[in-house]
Parts: sequence; C-alpha cells; structure tokens
Amino acid sequence: MATSRISITQSLTLLILAVGLTNHVLIIPLVLDASHRDAWVSTLYSIPPLILWTTLIYWIMKMTKQQSLFDWFKSRYNPVVAWMVVTPLLLLTLFICFVTLRDTSAWTKTTYLQKTPFPLTASLYMLFSFYAAHKGLRTIAIAAGILLPGVIAFGLFVMTVNFQFKDYSYLFPVFTQGQKPILKGTMYTLGGLVEFVLLLAFQQHMNKPLRYWILLILMLSVTGLVFGPLIASIAIFGPYESADQRYPAFEQWRMVMIGKFIAHLDFLSIYQWLSGSLIRISLALFLFFDLLRFRSGIARTIGMIVFSILQVVAVSQSSLSDAKFFHFLQEYYFPPVMVFFYLFPFVLLLLIAMRKRESS
Repeated sequence: MATSRISITQSLTLLILAVGLTNHVLIIPLVLDASHRDAWVSTLYSIPPLILWTTLIYWIMKMTKQQSLFDWFKSRYNPVVAWMVVTPLLLLTLFICFVTLRDTSAWTKTTYLQKTPFPLTASLYMLFSFYAAHKGLRTIAIAAGILLPGVIAFGLFVMTVNFQFKDYSYLFPVFTQGQKPILKGTMYTLGGLVEFVLLLAFQQHMNKPLRYWILLILMLSVTGLVFGPLIASIAIFGPYESADQRYPAFEQWRMVMIGKFIAHLDFLSIYQWLSGSLIRISLALFLFFDLLRFRSGIARTIGMIVFSILQVVAVSQSSLSDAKFFHFLQEYYFPPVMVFFYLFPFVLLLLIAMRKRESS
C-alpha cells in the first residue's frame, strides 16, 4: 500500500467524484419525488445548514490538527471512546459500498447490459474497486484526478446541448404545496451532502491543512451537482414526468441531439457514472480497513478480498426489487444518515472542546 500522503487538490477530486455521484444519481430522484416542482428550492434551503455543518467540520480538523480521529481520542480519552467515534464512519463506508454497488449494477442491467448476469456485473465492479483500494489512497486519488476532467467536460456538454429542449417556466410557481414537501426534499439533499464527513476519516493522509474557504467552496460546488440537474430535469420533462423517472440525470443524456444526424450519445454517461462508482466504492473500501487499523500486510489483503466477496453476494442475492430499493433509500437510509451525521460533528466538537478545556 502506498504510504505517501495526498495533496489538497487530490483530496478535492476524490470527494467531488465520490460524494458527487450520490448527489447526482441517488439524491436527485428522491428530491424530485418528495418536492416535485419545488425540488430546486429544497436545494437552496439546504445551503444555510450546510454552511454551519461545514464550519464544524473545519473546526474539528483544525482542533485535532488533522490527526487520525482514532489516535486523537485514544490519546486524550481511551480506546473505547476512540472506537465509539470511528464506528459510525465504519458503518457509513459499509453502506456506501453496498448502496453504490447495488445501484450501479442495477442501472447497468437496466440500460445497456440487459443480458449480462447481474452477479458478473457486480463482481467486475467490485474487482476493479478492490484493486484500487488495495493499492492505496494515493492510487485512488490519482485515478480520480485522471477521470474527473472527462466527467466535468461531459457534464457541461450535456447541459449546453440540451438548452434547446428546456422550458424554465416549468420551475414556477413555487410553494404551491406548502413547506412540508420542500423540507422533505431538503432532508434528502443534506443526506447526500453529509457524506463529506468522510473527510474526517482520511484527514491524516493529507499533506497539509485544508483551508476553510476551500472546504466551503467544495461543499457549495457539490451542492450545485444537485441544483443544476434538478433544474434541467424539471425544465426538460416537467415536474411530474421527471419525478416519475428513476434516473433523471441519465434521461437527460437521451435527449442530446446535435443537428439531424448526431444523437444517441447517452453512452457517454456510462463514463461519468462508472468513474464516480469506481472512486466511491474504492474510497469506502480503503477507509473501512484504514479505520479498522488494517494498514498493510496479508491480513489487510485477505480482509479486503472477503469483504468484496460478501458485498457481491449481498448485492446479487438481495431480494430487493428496484421499487423496494428506492423505498429503502427513501425511508430507511438517507433520513437516518442525514440526522445522525449532521449531529455527529456537534458531538465530536463538544468532546474535543471538553478535553481542550481540561488540558488548558
């Protein structure tokens, strides 16, 4: 495993691809289903609490001097408290692997590899993610740096070409259904954005401190990955048709047409989706064993292999239909993730402040 640290730029590319996939793919259909025409307003509502949450993350990183959370709490409290702090992050990485692998495999099966066995697709995705995670965080970061420019370029391309089909009058009027649907959509938006808590899991691998303004711009930029496609989906398909779509971002690719003879460019979305999935799963897999203190050696390799096999089996043998999986995300995954990990930095900051006060 590569032991060298990663730069701030590499950290940003990792998070943009890993968390950006959640906001661009998993969150958008949930927000549309909850808020319909007001979905884009839900994203705006999420900005103030996100800024507060981002500030707390920054202060945690600053007060711990970007030391490993486990090491910091172990040295100032005890190993039990340290494990209590990292256990929620362990569970988050575990579910990130499962949800991403399942959704990516299902999308692949539905769209362009209908006759390929589902377990084979899941196995191939997990194999490449395992290889990247086994090579180390620096390898994942380099891969993210190579893949991200293409993801951004294709995103700008589909946004620009589809202007011809957009009618922004579909965005209004707003607030016709009251505040409850908007707040529900805001909850889903924050449920994706709080995954930035993973930054605390690998802060010790960064070669220098992360500045507040950089972190804030990063958070707001990824929020734009929800805001932009939401507006585009409503403007193209209308609030109710877009809410009925399982993958609204992908459906926008099917609309791309240049002149009379260039169309069906939705295959480019495969690059975007698989780039995000690769980085997201491999980062979660790496962090899972890094948090467990499996830093190198045969035990780490065997552990990763067993973990990967279990993930493939769980995804392949799951009896969840796509409708049930969507309901799982809607009711049992993102709401608890949003509530717990939004409050998580408050608790950490309180524990850190208490220890700082006692030592002063």
